[in-house]
Amino acid sequence: MILHIPHSSTVLPNTFKVSEGISLQKEFQRMTDCFTDELFDYNKATKLVFPYSRLYCDVERFRDDNDEAMSKKGMGVCYTTSSFGTKLREVSEEEKEFIKSTHYDAHHKQFEALVEEELKERGSALIVDCHSFSNDVLPHEESNVRPDICIGTDDFHTPVDLIVTVSDIFKEAGLNVVINQPFAGTIVPLKFYGKDKRVKSIMIEVNRKLYVNEKFEKSEKFNDVQNLIGNVLKKIKKLE
Repeated sequence: MILHIPHSSTVLPNTFKVSEGISLQKEFQRMTDCFTDELFDYNKATKLVFPYSRLYCDVERFRDDNDEAMSKKGMGVCYTTSSFGTKLREVSEEEKEFIKSTHYDAHHKQFEALVEEELKERGSALIVDCHSFSNDVLPHEESNVRPDICIGTDDFHTPVDLIVTVSDIFKEAGLNVVINQPFAGTIVPLKFYGKDKRVKSIMIEVNRKLYVNEKFEKSEKFNDVQNLIGNVLKKIKKLE
């Protein structure tokens, strides 16, 4: 099992310069999948955690802006628009290519290698795309649905039994679960996407109100949510 955790970091390089009036603290609070590198924790899975903030490089976007719908909102691989819809920063084409050719490509190369290793060793690979989301609808978001848990699926790579298993565990814990709302889909390396059914993938999005307080710190419920997710990962590991 591979736990793909792309948005947990708040690290920015020294070259990152924000536009006047931008509060990085507020951007981090709204855009970072805070603590997901801890929330999704299972000792029988491999974690792939992107070390930089998504504000600098979002590895879950398509590499080419022409293929990425969010690039029209200034939120492609390299964000130029803030979560408030204002100008975040300037990114030249040269800097954008540097970011893609180093950080973005290196991440996806490592991701692909991990999947290949799983296929070689086990004959299958299971990816869990690990995210959280704000209970407040942000300006760039198209859906105002706000469940406790959002499960993202792909018609080719997400088996029905995987969806049912994950949904049932969260529902048994008294949580509201919605499929592909407010966010849809789940990540698969392009080499395998739509081609190899041995590669399975499911996205789990956790509403941050469940484990983060108003100060954006871990709430008293953090350990409960972490344990619940651990149970989910343990259960779906058996489906590999």
